Amino acid sequence: MANSEIKMLGVTPPISVEPPKPVDIQSSDALMADLVALNQFESEQERKVRERLLSNIAQLVAKFVHDVSIKAGLSEKVASEAGGRIYTSGSYRLGVHGPGSDIDTICVCPRHVYKEHFFGEFKQMLRDWPAVTEISAVESAFVPVMKTVISGVEVDLLFARVNLPEAGDKLDIEKDEILRGVDDASQRSLNGPRVTDMILNLVPDVATFRTALRTIRLWAKRRGIYGNVLGFPGGVAWALLTARICQLYPTASPAVIVGKFFPIFYQWNWPQPVILKKIESGPSNMQHSVWNPKLDRRDMAHRMPVITPAYPSMCSTHNITASTMSIIKNEMLRAMQITDKILADPGSSWVELFERVDFFSMYKTYVQVVASASSSERIKDWGGTVESRIRTLVGDLEVTDNILTAHPSVASITNSFICLSEEEQAAASQGELSVEAMKRTEEDVKGQEFKRIWTKSFFIGLEIEKKSKDGGGRVLNLFYPSKRFCGACQQWDKYDEQEMSVILRPARRSDLPFYCFPDGQPKPKKKVKRAQNGSSTEEVVEDGLDDQGPSKRVKAEPTEMLSSSLPSTTSSATTATRTDPTPIPIGADQTPATNGSHTEGADGANPQDIPPPPSIQGMPPLSATAMSSFASAAKGVTTAEKAEEVGNQEGLLVLNQTAAA
Repeated sequence: MANSEIKMLGVTPPISVEPPKPVDIQSSDALMADLVALNQFESEQERKVRERLLSNIAQLVAKFVHDVSIKAGLSEKVASEAGGRIYTSGSYRLGVHGPGSDIDTICVCPRHVYKEHFFGEFKQMLRDWPAVTEISAVESAFVPVMKTVISGVEVDLLFARVNLPEAGDKLDIEKDEILRGVDDASQRSLNGPRVTDMILNLVPDVATFRTALRTIRLWAKRRGIYGNVLGFPGGVAWALLTARICQLYPTASPAVIVGKFFPIFYQWNWPQPVILKKIESGPSNMQHSVWNPKLDRRDMAHRMPVITPAYPSMCSTHNITASTMSIIKNEMLRAMQITDKILADPGSSWVELFERVDFFSMYKTYVQVVASASSSERIKDWGGTVESRIRTLVGDLEVTDNILTAHPSVASITNSFICLSEEEQAAASQGELSVEAMKRTEEDVKGQEFKRIWTKSFFIGLEIEKKSKDGGGRVLNLFYPSKRFCGACQQWDKYDEQEMSVILRPARRSDLPFYCFPDGQPKPKKKVKRAQNGSSTEEVVEDGLDDQGPSKRVKAEPTEMLSSSLPSTTSSATTATRTDPTPIPIGADQTPATNGSHTEGADGANPQDIPPPPSIQGMPPLSATAMSSFASAAKGVTTAEKAEEVGNQEGLLVLNQTAAA
């Protein structure tokens, strides 16, 4: 390809426009083969299930808007033209989702439909749909959402109200004017698909971007650094970072993009922001706040700013703390060393890059946060509330004496325990239940009265400062961070002290619950050797606080390690195709088949067996424009001009290439 034909995107010129070499193609083919072998692609059956569900949801939203319009006194003609559309965002819209991924779906409604209608009438319509097996509403969230499970597929439904009389096929959410007169929650919801579409518009080659992003996402998840809530980059941030490398190397193969990703961002001059296009102030008389560290002190404090391209530009990594930034950079260093080795041996496997992190072997000291509730329903909402405040706790731990790093685990562990007494209930809520009681089953207590306690545990690994040369003692005082954290959790408007509790529990690695480890107990500590006095060599066991590797040391009394006073509030209440593994050639706008481990659709569902919502009977079929609004890039992408030429009956994702100009 001549240089004049290469699409130049981004705020700086490309670093290289050199076309892929044969060894680059070979490494990319090996990468794709590993992604297929690691089951990163959904089956044809699963794809059909998702498309069927989204079509049903789209019709249900249109019916919902129609019914609300009639109740508002509008005529049948106006109600029928009021529309109601859905858009997807995140990994599904980008085309990088895999088996079991959820779908972020935005329900866009005209101005006479309000949030109260969405969480009222529409929620009831979902309840009346037999395919919906779970539904929970979080109206007070930063972005209000209804979390559902429909035929085994997790679908997060967000609401957006546009300041227009209609929200039908003429709706164009890519134009900034769509945000005029909308509230902050609707703006944030609308910017989901707006940002994902703009990312796809701002990369030189969508297929290369998608393969590279699948790789980065899998690496980040396996290494425990994926999750905005706990202070790591989320899906949008990793997509933006990958897109920037694609801009810098517009003709590179996926393997080269991945190989350049780690050294560039490891050495990035943070807090210099990563941006895909010039930050714009937006249309006149718009009041939405745009990221600007020169004017906003909060923006100035962002450590690793990765900025969204759509107006109003925001920092997608504002939750990153000093500790999580250090952890991210360490993981990038490890990945850089591995990818350098892989690329030096074209065609070699990439599996080492995706090795799962062993979080519970990394530190000697941990903090266990135990949220407990008296029912399985309560623990979902209460556990989510506690999780949303973990990042603040990490920030407080970082500035606590003797703590160098506070590393939150992105994985939580949910349990339910059978308790035979109030004492056992209290012990379960504090994470102090005996192993025997933890393993108790209903069969074990047949004929006896018992109560259940549901818990959700979160873990934070602590890197402790080494002992001083003078041998002075160290005290780890968690009183103030614990008090602040528990108090913040208990300020939740639905908190019930009779039904819920939260507590912090410091623990040595050897004292962690058995369910933290695959085999029920920590792995044996590896012995290390060191020379003594320059002559003999002896085996030693590292001191529990001097190093952060696994320990097999004899348990010491708690006062030897830390002295902490922890406030607690304990509850006294009752308490899981096509089988051709051949990878599609790199650059093809297709999705490879899975390699046989997923032979059915989501949750074993057959798209023909999914009952449609009863209320959409008689609704007209969806237009091609409506279908493209919730299409996945995995199906392919097209431009508005090409879509108009062929009618886009396949519902391909339509890109507005002028957005990249």
